[in-house]
Amino acid sequence: MARTLDLAPWAGRWVAVDSDSHVRSDAASLTELLAALAEANLNDVEVMRAPAPDDPVVYGLG
Repeated sequence: MARTLDLAPWAGRWVAVDSDSHVRSDAASLTELLAALAEANLNDVEVMRAPAPDDPVVYGLG
């Protein structure tokens, strides 16, 4: 089953999303997000960049 995420509030930021599709953490850069996840000991999250409104749409491997 495909899931649809509404990441508009975090547009352009890096986010960590749990299996219930909730954003657990966000940061301006991937490095900052990974550091925050390590500090908070957050596991089992999917890390991605929330697309900004002007980002091109990428399908497959881009």
